[in-house]
Amino acid sequence: MKKIYSPNRLIGLAYYFFFISTLSMIWPSNTKQKSNPTPSVMNGNSIVQIKTTVLYPSFILPWKYKNPETRYSSGIYVGNGQILVPAQAIYFYTNIEIKKFGSLQTYQAKMLRMDPDLGLALLKIDDPIFDKNLIPVHFPDELSFPGKGIVVENEEYRNLQEKSLRLIRMDVDFYSNGYIDLPFIEIKSEERLDGIGELIIDEITRVPQGILYQFKTDQNTGKMIPNFMIRQFLSNEELPFKGFRYRPLTDKTTREFYGLKKDDLGILIAEVVCKSSADGVLLLEDVLLEVDGYKIDPKGFFEHPKFGKLPVSFLFHSVQAKKSLRLKILREKKEKIIQFPLKPIDSESIRIPFGNTRFEKPKYLILGGMVFIELSETYLMEYGNQWRTRVGKELLYLNDFHKFATNKSERKFVVISQVLPIAANKTYHGFQQVLVQDFNGTTIDSLEHLKNLYEKNKDEFIKIDTKEGTEIFFFTNQMKDLDAEIQKTFGNIKLSNL
Repeated sequence: MKKIYSPNRLIGLAYYFFFISTLSMIWPSNTKQKSNPTPSVMNGNSIVQIKTTVLYPSFILPWKYKNPETRYSSGIYVGNGQILVPAQAIYFYTNIEIKKFGSLQTYQAKMLRMDPDLGLALLKIDDPIFDKNLIPVHFPDELSFPGKGIVVENEEYRNLQEKSLRLIRMDVDFYSNGYIDLPFIEIKSEERLDGIGELIIDEITRVPQGILYQFKTDQNTGKMIPNFMIRQFLSNEELPFKGFRYRPLTDKTTREFYGLKKDDLGILIAEVVCKSSADGVLLLEDVLLEVDGYKIDPKGFFEHPKFGKLPVSFLFHSVQAKKSLRLKILREKKEKIIQFPLKPIDSESIRIPFGNTRFEKPKYLILGGMVFIELSETYLMEYGNQWRTRVGKELLYLNDFHKFATNKSERKFVVISQVLPIAANKTYHGFQQVLVQDFNGTTIDSLEHLKNLYEKNKDEFIKIDTKEGTEIFFFTNQMKDLDAEIQKTFGNIKLSNL
């Protein structure tokens, strides 16, 4: 028998269905499909907080340290108790504490290794329970570029934030202030970001794209280390270094001089670094035409099939699983095909350390109250924001044009940073930023060489010649007394850290 509902019952049912439909609009069902997010991004089990206490040395008073600082950054769990962090966050660390997302417990970490050119470091936590509930992040080869991304931040306890950004373009730069110019992705965001190691994922696929390394709030732009470079670091592969500098060949007269035809491209090899990949392979005034089939334009760019126009350094510094490159050059107006071996940078190629400190403390030697150091850009920068106007012109010139060794005979530059004043060295109290050349007639190659010459000296006198022509004299038999007076006067300081 067919049921007949009263008008009041029908009105009630109508209100019921209206209420249910309205509630579903404002409170979406938990079963709604999502864009296949990775569990690590959704629950924070891959992002950790890092608190680092750092103690930077003084490069002017190298036996002393500056005031301790505390730095905060993000870290990314990559498995086996290891955390990926930006190197800038842990330089000269004395203590590293790690907190997992949603936990107040802290774990002690130590550094496994660092790449100062790429700006990445790997930390290790030995506590066996640290890995519990953590999900490692894997960085794939694919890069969704250009496109939209999300920055994942773990700023506070149980507070995982996601902020939007756009991946704009790829370029090559010394973004970690290292020796090697490397590829990075320029990002843009209207939100406030820290730029201290946050994970960046693709907005749609949520696949890891890279790590945010820098962000300028006033410009709303930053730099991301792309995933393929992170993979290279995690695989413990050393970065290759091309080992040469070049000059553009844009004017017609110069191009004709080197034998280039009208439609030829190419750049001029202007400097070859000693003990580098280019040493013995490229010559000064070679013209580089092609690298592995990519034509190099007169300004030093090539056309990448995916990323567009990029500097030639990309082909040398971002290669994977390659031991050499095929170069087409013009030498003495004749085309040649050569194989270019890819080798990491040799520390002996650096005459003047520059950029980041590479976690290396300044070396020093005190003789007769004179503080000897090796010239470095970090030392010069200790003179403040206006350091280029406060340091000697000769030191500034050397720093700008002689950072790299171009032949095996070139040496480090030894400098008298200052003189610790006592009565016996009164004549030299005004010495500061003075280049040293000889010790008892022998040319000084490095600080270790100077120490060795001093310890083996059998002469009655010590004579040190400066580059500007001044001669410094001490009696050999008085040096121990001078050193004892220095230690007594200046608080028993250590006279050398070599």
